[in-house]
Amino acid sequence: MAARLRGASLFIAAALWATPSYSACQFNSAGDITNPNDPSCRDVQLRYTRDDDSGNNIALGYDVPFPVDSLTGVDGYRTYQSLFEQHQSLDATSSLVSGEIVGRTISGRDIWAYRIGDPDSEQPDGGPEGVALINGTIHAREWQSPEAVTELFEQLTEVAGDGGLGQYLSENLGVVIVPVLNVDGFLQTQRFPDRTTADEQQPRDGRMRRKNMRDPTTGAAIDEDIDQTSDNFYGVDLNRNNPNGFGQNGASSSNPISLVYRASAPQTEPEIQTLLAAADLGPAARLRMYSDVHSFSQIFFTPLTGDVSRDRITSGLVARMRAVTANRYRYGPDSGSGIGLTSDYFARSLRIPAWTLETEPLRGGIDYGGTSHGHSGFIMPASQVARMRDEVATMLLAGLYSQADKPRLEAIRIRDAETGDVRFEGQWQGSGSGRNLSVTVNQALIPGARYRLWLAFNKPMRWRNSMGEISNYPGQSVAAFPTIELQFPALPAERDMSISGDAGAWRSQPAEDGLLRYRDDALTTEFSLPASLSAEAPIAAVFSIAAKDMTNYGLDADPSTRVDWQSGRWTGYENTTGTNSENGGTDCNFVIFVANDPGSAPPSGDESCRTAAAPPQPPPPPPSPTNGGGGALLWMLPLATLIALCRRRRGWQGSIAPANLTTHASQCRETTSAIPAAKTRGGFL
Repeated sequence: MAARLRGASLFIAAALWATPSYSACQFNSAGDITNPNDPSCRDVQLRYTRDDDSGNNIALGYDVPFPVDSLTGVDGYRTYQSLFEQHQSLDATSSLVSGEIVGRTISGRDIWAYRIGDPDSEQPDGGPEGVALINGTIHAREWQSPEAVTELFEQLTEVAGDGGLGQYLSENLGVVIVPVLNVDGFLQTQRFPDRTTADEQQPRDGRMRRKNMRDPTTGAAIDEDIDQTSDNFYGVDLNRNNPNGFGQNGASSSNPISLVYRASAPQTEPEIQTLLAAADLGPAARLRMYSDVHSFSQIFFTPLTGDVSRDRITSGLVARMRAVTANRYRYGPDSGSGIGLTSDYFARSLRIPAWTLETEPLRGGIDYGGTSHGHSGFIMPASQVARMRDEVATMLLAGLYSQADKPRLEAIRIRDAETGDVRFEGQWQGSGSGRNLSVTVNQALIPGARYRLWLAFNKPMRWRNSMGEISNYPGQSVAAFPTIELQFPALPAERDMSISGDAGAWRSQPAEDGLLRYRDDALTTEFSLPASLSAEAPIAAVFSIAAKDMTNYGLDADPSTRVDWQSGRWTGYENTTGTNSENGGTDCNFVIFVANDPGSAPPSGDESCRTAAAPPQPPPPPPSPTNGGGGALLWMLPLATLIALCRRRRGWQGSIAPANLTTHASQCRETTSAIPAAKTRGGFL
């Protein structure tokens, strides 16, 4: 059945491409222009307008965005020079930023990468930091990408001193950002913000340039005008120039004219070599997340490699990020061999969570009240840019927080609630490749007495909203207070006691029993031992603590081994039974004791939580129903829906009678997010 549906989608896509168009450009079944030297195709210039749909004009239905000069974010798009100057300003003014030229384009322009994080590359207790790589603007016309990536860059530096999430990221994760990879192509699109060439169904140069600026016939750079358009079809699709899936699954072309021309061999292009050099700033061996930011179609296009653990962890991480926008961003798993994307390379070669993040819109300009021609999504209205970039940055911050480290209980302190005397204090201390639990105070707790409990974790565990109130991180759902039990293994289970609290327990200030390192990384609450718990001989008591961090990951149940990412999975991230896990478990490492005599010595012997069965591993993610060529079934829609998405600007204003659906389908060749077989060829990924 899946094969038949897949074949049907490819048949529809081929039919749409093969049908004659309104312009003189001709297309084959693969979506490639077959008459690039015909002046009536080659030399056509088109202009984007707000409302004028006459002649060679294309009406967007809203104002055509023009890039503006501004260092700070505006409600619109900034010029490349403004973006670059902002990146350089952040590099010059923040001690956390280290910028470097990591390569040059075909035209010899510098490509910069910026590493953000404290310079020691170590976590506060001495462990090695992980690294994330965020790539932007691999496709020139996708102006949403540099704006969103720059917003993330700005937020990482602006909030680094916030005492909370920002400071945590700066001290525990290195983030390498390439804001504009395809510099030559991006500049070309900004030279002609309202003009393009060739054909409305497949606009090529000017504002709609996708590829880099290489002339494959000479190896040199293409000229930077669009008046002479003999070379406007050239360039290499940088997101097909990668080894994993190179030339496979029908999603790229060996034809230099094609919009998805992959070049003669993998990684030939200086921009792709530059991206690899940027990864080495991490260094690459420490990478544990890669995001390639694109537009459009509002989806995480996610390679699944067949490594069950890596794929499951990746799917879980993407689910948490999608939840930030109430799942308006979709999930597009691809279990095929790849199509030469950069995300294919990092997923399969480095075995890390990786995806192609297609920002909004979902369908195109129609989402904002504009027209619905197939490429309008690359020209998102200026009025939507500020909101979009903030949403994307918020999603990416959730991913960075999740991948920086997993939560662990780092310290416990217990005071007599009346006197303030410390009765117990223990903390994990970094020691080489692991940690040791150091207990500096361990005095008896007395039945009937009241105590103040302080728990401290390695990371901010809760989010505060704009009012400073404890809240869920956008899209997440986590209990305000952990599950805390005091268990007495030598006594019947009904003698165990729960310790309660609320959101007000979390500490935001560095006072006595306040935060450990970061805002909301510690909490305090009070509890009383029952007077009936009379203990002539000392009784061991074990804290059983189950807590979730902001993005719903559980505690590392054995902090003596450091959590790290190795060979496609977490290591040292144990559940309650001491088994490597993907979601953590319950901490049972802190043991106190109860006695009637405050001067009693602790009992001998090791104690732990009551035995719990190991939780079953979650099932592996379901295989994608695609053939590796871009997730066709994810977008397979009924013909009527397809027509709605494919509506042309010329006369398709009213409803379409059912009898005319086939006729209209034969007139609609444009690529839409409803057909990824055409989508991958038509140049969206």
